[in-house]
Parts: sequence; structure tokens; C-alpha cells
Amino acid sequence: MPNLLIKDLRVISRGFSNDVKEWPNIPCPTCGRGNLTPAADTFVYEEAEMSKQAQYDPESGWEPDWSYGGFHCILRCGRSTCDLVRVVGNMSVVEDLDERGRWYGKWLVRLTPTFFHPSLPLVQSHEAAPRPVLQRLEAGAAVVWVDPSSAANRLRSAAEALLDDQGIPRRGHSSKGPYDIKLHQRIENFKKAKPEYSDAADALLATKWIGNVGSHEDALKISDVLDGAEMIDFALMEIYDTSREAVKKMAAEITARKGVPARKFQGAVSPGGEVSLFGQQSG
Repeated sequence: MPNLLIKDLRVISRGFSNDVKEWPNIPCPTCGRGNLTPAADTFVYEEAEMSKQAQYDPESGWEPDWSYGGFHCILRCGRSTCDLVRVVGNMSVVEDLDERGRWYGKWLVRLTPTFFHPSLPLVQSHEAAPRPVLQRLEAGAAVVWVDPSSAANRLRSAAEALLDDQGIPRRGHSSKGPYDIKLHQRIENFKKAKPEYSDAADALLATKWIGNVGSHEDALKISDVLDGAEMIDFALMEIYDTSREAVKKMAAEITARKGVPARKFQGAVSPGGEVSLFGQQSG
């Protein structure tokens, strides 16, 4: 099943047009279902004063893509009970390229978000995630647009919290005394202790590697963090989501009743155990 939330976030990370009608789907952090759209008369984008001045310097060799500035806007969900969301970001001018990367001399204004308040969710599995895990994911969501490496660190911390919830020890004991167990080893221990979650463990390991890079280098992009978010979202769904089991149970119950609604099932069972309703025959 595709992760539509991550798909939306990837589109958002590539930036917006200055035409609000062309803005991508922005998920509502309150309800998780609605789409945020700009509230009337709240969208503002402007070029920075130093950028404007550079245009009039005859010796600067100015080009349109030197232009820069910022934008801000209030976003509203279609559901009236949801919180308003404020977005702030950078404005730049870029070449308008076709699908083959060719440029025909046209320039576009590009708006790149750096901050949403409240922050956009990073995972679909909010209801399934244990609270300590969700708190770390929310911390990552708050900084992902402006500091991807910090956000990746928080995803790594969320993986640690997930293993805590699963009862995988952080501390070990040896002849030299107690010691901290590294996350990599904890994931391996989790995989051995609960092989039914082997795929989830592999996803957590991928999240760990991304978090490691975020800890030691400033090389991560938003797309890299979204890869990690997709991995940990998958792990959460594998471990905590009970909807598939509920569907299996429902299917078994419906089959046992041969499709008879549950509210009528008791009166439809014959003494021999066959279902009979409105003249239906079993089989």
C-alpha cells in the first residue's frame, strides 16, 4: 500500500509556485485527512531589499536567478474544527525547464517552505504509534524543512523508543559491568526475539543508518529524511496496526454467517447449524 502522506511531503519539499492555485496537497496536522489551502488574502511573497538593489548595480552582472526573498501564508483545512497552519519560507527565481531539462528562457518564482506551525505529520500511523515514539517523530517534523540532519536524528531516537516499547533492553551486562547496547545491536536483538517482525526490523535498521548520517554530517536533504520517515512508518504499521487482523476476523465471521447480517444471525441458524434467512439455502 503506497504511503500517500510521504508522497505529498515529497512534492511539498520540491517547492511551490507563486500561484496558490497550483499548490500541492498539504496534509492537515489536526485531522490528518483534510487538505490545507491558503486562507483568503493571507498569502504574501516579496523580494528582499538587498536582492532588489543588486538589480540596479551596473557592474554586478545581475541575472534573474540571483533574486531571493521570502513568503508567508495562513493555511486552512476544509474542516472548520481544525487549527489554522502558518507556513513561512524562502522565495527564489529558477529556470523553467521542460521534462527533458531544456530551458527556453523563461523564469519561475519558486517558494520553498522552511517552517509549518503546527508542523505537518511525518507518519500516517499516528493512532498506532506509542506516545514516546510519536513525541520524537513530532520533534523531527518540527525541524525537517529547515534542518534535515536534526530531523534524521529524531527519527533515530524514535526507533530507540520503539524498541523500548517492545521490551528490547538498552543496557547489557558483562564481566566488566553494565554497558550501553548500540542501536544496531538492539535491532538485531529485536529481530531474533520477534522474528515475525523481521521486515519491521529491517526498516528500523534503514532508519538508523539515515540517523547516523544526520548525527555526523550535514549532508542530508529533506528527501533523505522522508525516506527514513517512510521506513519507520512501515515499521509502526507492521508492529502496531491491528486493522489487517480485524479485517481477517471480520471476513471469518461473515463467512461463518454466510453473509447474514450479525443482527439477524441468531434467528437464522437452524437446529442443525445451517443458516436460513428469507428462503436462503446453505451452500
